[in-house]
Amino acid sequence: LRAELASPDPGALALPVELARAMRQFYADRAYQPVWLNSPHWSDKATQALQYLAAADREGLSARDYMLAPDMTAPHGDKLGAIADMRLTAALMRYVVDVSSGRGAPEKFDPDLFIHPRRPDPAMLLATGLAAPDFRGWLDSLPPAHAPYRRSRDGLARLRQMPADGDWPQLADGPALRAGDRDPRIAILRTQLTQWGDLAVPVATAEAVAAQASADPQFFDSALTEAVTGFQRRHGLAADGIVGAQTRRALNVPPSERARQLALNMERWRWLAPQLGPRHVRVNIADFNLVAVSPDGDTLHSPVIVGRDYRRTPVFSDRIVGLVLSPSWTPPVTILRKDLLPKLREDPDYLIRKRFRVFEGWGDAAREVDPASVDWRNVSTRNLRYWLRQAPGPDNALGGVRFTLTNDFGIYLHDTPDRGLFSRNKRDFSSGCVRVQEAEQLALFALHGDPRWPLDKLRAAMVSGETRTVKLLEPLPVHILYLTAWIDSAGRFQFRDDIYGRDMLLNQALALPGPDLSGNL
Repeated sequence: LRAELASPDPGALALPVELARAMRQFYADRAYQPVWLNSPHWSDKATQALQYLAAADREGLSARDYMLAPDMTAPHGDKLGAIADMRLTAALMRYVVDVSSGRGAPEKFDPDLFIHPRRPDPAMLLATGLAAPDFRGWLDSLPPAHAPYRRSRDGLARLRQMPADGDWPQLADGPALRAGDRDPRIAILRTQLTQWGDLAVPVATAEAVAAQASADPQFFDSALTEAVTGFQRRHGLAADGIVGAQTRRALNVPPSERARQLALNMERWRWLAPQLGPRHVRVNIADFNLVAVSPDGDTLHSPVIVGRDYRRTPVFSDRIVGLVLSPSWTPPVTILRKDLLPKLREDPDYLIRKRFRVFEGWGDAAREVDPASVDWRNVSTRNLRYWLRQAPGPDNALGGVRFTLTNDFGIYLHDTPDRGLFSRNKRDFSSGCVRVQEAEQLALFALHGDPRWPLDKLRAAMVSGETRTVKLLEPLPVHILYLTAWIDSAGRFQFRDDIYGRDMLLNQALALPGPDLSGNL
């Protein structure tokens, strides 16, 4: 082993530099003795390790990335035995890191991912496992313990039991299907919805069998309308019970593609801290939804509005440390240049109606000027020397409350006076910050029984027009996520459109080949 590890390429494995360094340290700490061989066979721990590597697919990983040899049989001979031992060590080092914290640094996959999972030292992590009294139990403890991850793992197994690509029925193009229609395509629709569990299969009583035999499978009845509506809700579509183009496209996606999508999202769960916080807030960008979680379960659900495609809301974890009630708003330079200037050139009175104050210059030299005195038609992004501040009130863009976070890129959660956009199904209209429909309830959740702020006082302060800053008694963790597939608490599959193309980027990154550990030993 010492001789093999001293070579520039230990075991001819073409390992990444960091993994090769970890493996050298691992064996040096063990006086270069084999770890997995009980000559001439694998040890019990090696057999257990091989079983977990072979079953890596159940965690949304790829077992081929950790494959050792076709027969998984330990070879004879000192040199081949040393190489086999190193190969199993290298494969298991990769696996234990991948399954616990993900397959790489997220920011390398996508520059809008500001989440930094703790990457454990492979040698130290594996040494901890070998010292554990129950090695198999230790391997079981490595994946995230979050309930959504565990449900996703179970859901992945269910998806892989459904019909494969070539066997998945396809709903042909044509006019939209709705209640009262009779169409040959409806029989295919019934098959698809039955496979997904949206259309219930009647209990096989004599009466049910007779009713089913007399029913017309090509007729769109009320039960089918209910099933279509449920399917649409699970896919974030308008739940109108009508099978139009969007619903048809979603129905035609085979389970194997949904399994790939779910596996990508399991990787995202691995990036998160082991503990999200007993009380925390999660925003799912792709779902346009927020949930506030307490030890008793989900406490609050709220629709949200997130960044449009060219001003994407980033992925990150942070803390809500305070509230600003009846806030003022200073538009960032980007919004001022790209959104407000064109509006002001067309409608100079906009500033007065919306209660904006105008300042010229910066810092201590800034002075307030009359909005009517500025000829906005002659102000461009190049000669812009003004900035704005909107007074608190019913027209303020931040509504009655802003939730103060600690990040460096100016992203926060806030209320909004424009309530109409929440009725939209797809809600990517902001410039990156997150608008919360149930902002009052979220503020109450964040205050967490602070005796200084009962509900009536909070409501009054949010509409008072007098800005007040409130420091939370305890910071509240908030996680801004991007999840396009998950299993909800009722066990239902949930899928969403990849609005920012992040699934595509992650899929490309994870498809990159790893070091070849599958040589014939």
